[in-house]
This record gives sequence, structure tokens and C-alpha cells, in this order.
Amino acid sequence: MTRHLMIVAASAVLLAACGEAPKPVEEKVPVAAFPAGEWEVTSLTEKLRTADGSTPATKHKLGVAEIRKICSPAGPKPSATLFADQGDDCKLDSDYARNGRINMSMQCQRPGRGQVALTLDGKYDETTFEVVAVTGTYFTGSGDYALTQNIKGKRTGDCPAGAAAAG
Repeated sequence: MTRHLMIVAASAVLLAACGEAPKPVEEKVPVAAFPAGEWEVTSLTEKLRTADGSTPATKHKLGVAEIRKICSPAGPKPSATLFADQGDDCKLDSDYARNGRINMSMQCQRPGRGQVALTLDGKYDETTFEVVAVTGTYFTGSGDYALTQNIKGKRTGDCPAGAAAAG
């Protein structure tokens, strides 16, 4: 009987030590508006194909990551410059970007070439974003292409003094 009580007592002690209430998992509250600041943006080209049989008229290369620093203004939506090629003039068609989700499309004009269409789908928080960007071109001449990129951004801080945020 004593042996039985010792086993029960030892089990109770072990259960008491293991029975601590689990710590609550802290859930991140989605960020309502896209954070302003300087972003380090890495674009990895995952797919690239010609759309008209000619050599794609793009600087992007399959499997190559490009890194840029971009200053994005405050606002409910991220700046198109985070996702579009430098020099493209873009207008948003649909711009769902809130509560940590990005689902946007835009039409851009590339000087001397023609139209570029982008669709974006991804997520963001206070310091990072990740989207899949699909691009299709409608150039006046040859060189049309279809492109898929995985674009990741990391907020590195506020925009440097004197730097204009790209809108």
C-alpha cells in the first residue's frame, strides 16, 4: 500500500510540474495601412518567356535576384515603385492592400516601348512584405514578354533626410 501511495504521489508531483498553463500565443494584429519608409526590395525572376517569339525586351534574367532601395510614402496603399520597373509610369486599376494583404493590379507605360500590366498577390506586416508579381507587356514593337517574380521587401528605417518618397 505504501508503495502504491508513493507512485501516486510521484505521479502527482510530475503532473503538477508539467501542468503549467501554456503561455498564450501572441497573435500579430494585421497592419491596417502599408508602412512608409525605406525598403530593401529583392525581386527574384522565377519565370520569363517571350510572348511574341522575339527576345524579351527586359533587363530581368531567369533565376537572378535584383536588389533595390526604395523610399515609399505613407498611405493606405504601397507605392507602385516597390513593384514596377524603374522609369515605368504606373496607375493602379485595383488596389486592395489592407490588414496585411496585398492584391493589386496596375497598368504602366514604359517610355519608348508601350504598356506593361502587373498583378500582385501577397502579404505584409510592419517590417516586411512578400508578393508574387505577374507581368505582361503590350509593346508597340517586338519584345513582348510574360514574367513572374517573387518580390520580398524589408523595411530598413525611415527615408533618409532629403530623400523624396516615390509615389
